[in-house]
Amino acid sequence: MSRTLPSALRGFGRSSWMAALLLVVSCASPPKAGLAPGSTAASAAPSEPLPQLARQHHVCAAAVAVIRQRELQSVTTASGCGPALQVAPDSVFQAASLSKPVFAYAVLKLVQQGRLALDAPVLQYLPQGYRHAFNPLHPELAAQSDVVTDPRLGAVTVRMLLQHTAGLPNWASGPLRFEGTPGQRWSYSGEGYVLLQRAVESVMQRPLDEVMQALVFTPLGMGLSSYRWTPQVGDHLLPGTKANGEPRKQVLMNQPVAAYSLYTTVDDYARFVVAWLRDPALQAMTAESPVDVDAGLNLAWGLGWGLETSVDGTRFWQWGNNPGYRAFVLAVPASGDALVLLTNSDAGLKLVEPLVRSYLPGEYKVLRSSFLSAGVLDTLCEVLRVCL
Repeated sequence: MSRTLPSALRGFGRSSWMAALLLVVSCASPPKAGLAPGSTAASAAPSEPLPQLARQHHVCAAAVAVIRQRELQSVTTASGCGPALQVAPDSVFQAASLSKPVFAYAVLKLVQQGRLALDAPVLQYLPQGYRHAFNPLHPELAAQSDVVTDPRLGAVTVRMLLQHTAGLPNWASGPLRFEGTPGQRWSYSGEGYVLLQRAVESVMQRPLDEVMQALVFTPLGMGLSSYRWTPQVGDHLLPGTKANGEPRKQVLMNQPVAAYSLYTTVDDYARFVVAWLRDPALQAMTAESPVDVDAGLNLAWGLGWGLETSVDGTRFWQWGNNPGYRAFVLAVPASGDALVLLTNSDAGLKLVEPLVRSYLPGEYKVLRSSFLSAGVLDTLCEVLRVCL
């Protein structure tokens, strides 16, 4: 495991991550994919690891979907806190950055329909220019905004935004400033997904949550998924918790944000993964122009997904990190297998490696990457609310 600052933090800017690191140091010492709501696990492993892992790491709610040969094999849920939470296949979690592959799926559908072009300047779809909210992590502050006038914006394409090569920071807390030359290198950017969201909304003449409902959720039968909080979501939502199981202050995401605001269930997300695994054309689009992320681990980034190259082809993955929630997805098109993990705990990523090793045979170098490490990332999220 690398001890250097994760490359995902490059998007914060040098001065920002240096300050964050000092703070950390000072604090250290319609596919048939779904199960019926409320149903129990189907074909669970003989020695199910999830309950034991949840108890070991004080994860109050966890849900795992296992997909085999492009069919949902099982959904398993567990609670590792006392008193135990009632966790079901229709329990809703914040998916955090697992929002990005779902949004990318919709974008690529629009590309296939000819409504977007991957190598078109994004400003082509924003004839009035781009007004950037000072703090996309708090959409309720949208009145504080700026019109981006940097000429480099004209060089940013749809493809660059999907693959995190637009030269934008992960998040800004004021006017949007470029941190690199568009197309030059990979740098993880939630801001880029917000910019692309505005282009999609402009093309479709509808807000993101309505676009996603029409293009993804309704066709795939994802009945409990939304990019903003709704009363239906609230009825099924599990509250987020700290790594020790204590409750977190709940922040309802009332405005849709493509990069992180997806509310979903493990059953719904499995429907999405199954549909994606059954669409080789979209898989080819996703992987056709990879950019290097960690050559030592064969990790790259495609259009909306992290990529890992291996002898059996390309694997696709994404992790999620919102305050009180952690999530992970890994899909292997060669076998049609996949795993989806949703948790309501800051400790949730600690479950990833043992679950992958239990359910997906083979070696996965992404498990050794800094993206899945605790420590620095968890502290940044806890103290500075700089979550990925």
